[in-house]
Amino acid sequence: MTDAGNLQNLNDIIVPGPVAWWPPAPGWYVLGAIAMVALLLVAVRQWRRWQQNRYRRQAMLELSSIREQASAESLQQLPVLLKRAALSAWQREEVAALTGPAWHRFLDQSAAMDRFCAGAGDTLDQLAYAGSGESLPADTELQQALDATEFWLKNHRSQAEAG
Repeated sequence: MTDAGNLQNLNDIIVPGPVAWWPPAPGWYVLGAIAMVALLLVAVRQWRRWQQNRYRRQAMLELSSIREQASAESLQQLPVLLKRAALSAWQREEVAALTGPAWHRFLDQSAAMDRFCAGAGDTLDQLAYAGSGESLPADTELQQALDATEFWLKNHRSQAEAG
């Protein structure tokens, strides 16, 4: 007879195999779906922002062309470039009629700076209304206007961004 209490009849404990990693539990499917929707929303938002800032990229290209040429005709396009960029970002009723100090204040307020009211705006006005035979402002003033324009193009908050 075999004795059930005999220690020689004991067997090793059988350890179960590792838990399979596939298929995942239903919670992982839910988490994966939420992550995919979040990534899609982020991608759509970034794409829209990129599309909304197309006018900035085009204006920066034109500004670099104006800097390279540095001729009287190209520098006279600087105020036009600023107005076109502003009209692309704001409603026409808000921007189109602005001139002089009101235009300078608008530019400064939309980019949180004071460069146009501090003198770069006067240079823009001289460029906008200068005839073909008139002399250009001093190089330092032109450089300040170009720098202020570049800063504004890069840093202004458009109506779509503010809202």
